[in-house]
Amino acid sequence: MSTFEVEIKFRIENAQELERRLQQQFGDVKFSEQVTESDSFFQHPCRNFEQTDEALRLRKREFSDGTSEHSLTYKGPKIDTSTKTRQEIEIPITDPEQWERLLATLGFSKFASVQKFRRRLKLTLNHRHIGIVLDTLPALPEPSRRFLEVETLATAEDLDECRTLILDIAEQLGLSKPIRDSYLKLVREHP
Repeated sequence: MSTFEVEIKFRIENAQELERRLQQQFGDVKFSEQVTESDSFFQHPCRNFEQTDEALRLRKREFSDGTSEHSLTYKGPKIDTSTKTRQEIEIPITDPEQWERLLATLGFSKFASVQKFRRRLKLTLNHRHIGIVLDTLPALPEPSRRFLEVETLATAEDLDECRTLILDIAEQLGLSKPIRDSYLKLVREHP
């Protein structure tokens, strides 16, 4: 069964104001400590992922206690025009260097990297796990480096329900003008 990530993203200017609105809407909620995520993106040897709207990413998450974890993620093309909903396959991995060697052996090439600082808030609404994340991209200039994402996972059967829920949360928080570009694209287009 395919899993889809249903996501919507906004550029934000005032993270403290947004946290206040979240607490008004959802009670005494708190974001996690900051995590550093470093993403390496790979290009397919036979097709252009930029043209097909796909991504293959190797991610390292570094936690404040000095530990880290890694994952390999494939993201399929976006399937609607109002959110960033797409098929997602994420695999936890323990040896990222071996995976990089494997990808290189298969003809994949690393072409870009993006780093971000992330704080996560987890909610349960309508029996669904919702992630709300505050991201800061140091490669972008102030004041355009802070973002909020609202996301959940869905199956093909509950895509519409999840999309509606994510859009409703954004509306409750007073967020408009979603951004459909990936962080990779935003960083690469910055001079």
